Amino acid sequence: MKCEICHQADAAKAIRREGADGEEDELYVCEACARAERQRRQRKSSRTRKVTGLNGGVEMSVTEISGDGDGGGEPPPIVGAIINAFQDMVNDLERASKGGEEKKAERKLVEIGADGVDAAYRLCGGFHLEGLHLIGELDAVRRALHALDMELVGVEADGVKDAGHVYRIGHYGDAERVGRVAKDLVREERNARVRLFEELPRVYGDSLCRALAILKNCRLLSQGEYFDLLSPLRLAAKEKMLDGITFAEIERTMAKLDLSGSDGKLEQEERDRVDAERADAANRRFEDVMLNERAEEKFL
Repeated sequence: MKCEICHQADAAKAIRREGADGEEDELYVCEACARAERQRRQRKSSRTRKVTGLNGGVEMSVTEISGDGDGGGEPPPIVGAIINAFQDMVNDLERASKGGEEKKAERKLVEIGADGVDAAYRLCGGFHLEGLHLIGELDAVRRALHALDMELVGVEADGVKDAGHVYRIGHYGDAERVGRVAKDLVREERNARVRLFEELPRVYGDSLCRALAILKNCRLLSQGEYFDLLSPLRLAAKEKMLDGITFAEIERTMAKLDLSGSDGKLEQEERDRVDAERADAANRRFEDVMLNERAEEKFL
């Protein structure tokens, strides 16, 4: 049979679409019309500004993304992942509990980046830990590293703390131990991303939809916030879940952003102008960026 929308190509799949009477009808459509209908629904779901001047004086108002959650309660904690890998460090832990904290303040923290780490977990020279953030395990990792006399060192830019959840490992001289910690850190981030996709799709999908909705509709956008919003999209692009933008382009965009806080030195009026121009550019660029069919089946 022919597509019930374009009446030209052969029908390939069934979709549901609201009819004139407000009831949902099942239509058999071609691939192109199914894709166009999916994009239409996504545009409508992410829109927050009324559109006027349509044919016949039609106006389109605010809609929202909603649904029943399937994530349940809080995700379970990481099972002794990092500390258990270093049983030989017990003496160091005991020393820290007996006054090492006072001495730490007098020592110099040395920061180590993610050189040599798999590119999927390396971003702007640091460890990209978006997965651990989304499942709520970053605090557990911080405590584990702190017990090992190390720290997670993030970036604060334009008032955004730990922008993009990119970190370097800070230590006080034991480089050999840092190498072992880095391997465990990457392993736990890998496991966190698997859990997001397999066990917590609502959490994962929420972060993607929120980021896309803001990028499509924001009116002011600082560099720190832009970097932070692109972070979950980087994960989705790596898994080929986005239409309209590539993993490589997201990486290039993030690398070009200045996280030094230099915009904070501008006068407020000038800063607002720069942020407004950045927001307008992001609106245009992400207007046609959508979750693809694979992502919709998983998250929506």
